[in-house]
Amino acid sequence: MKLDKLAIAKKTVTTVVGFGITKIVKGIIENNVDTDALTSKVTVTAASAAIGYSLSEITSNYTDTKIDELVALYDKHVKNRKTSE
Repeated sequence: MKLDKLAIAKKTVTTVVGFGITKIVKGIIENNVDTDALTSKVTVTAASAAIGYSLSEITSNYTDTKIDELVALYDKHVKNRKTSE
């Protein structure tokens, strides 16, 4: 599978944002949820993973859209200017 520069950029941004989301969700849960009991640890960990995955999917779609918009602006304003000179 060959990835072009745009796909690599999208994957990189998605990965970085995903790590940030994981850290934020984990911090919020650790600071606000009591997980002394084993059942609490299991259920909170499962819920934390579900929240992290769903937020990652949402932010991945968002960042991919923003990167596409940025590329379109570049193509419109920079590439067109270079070819018209």
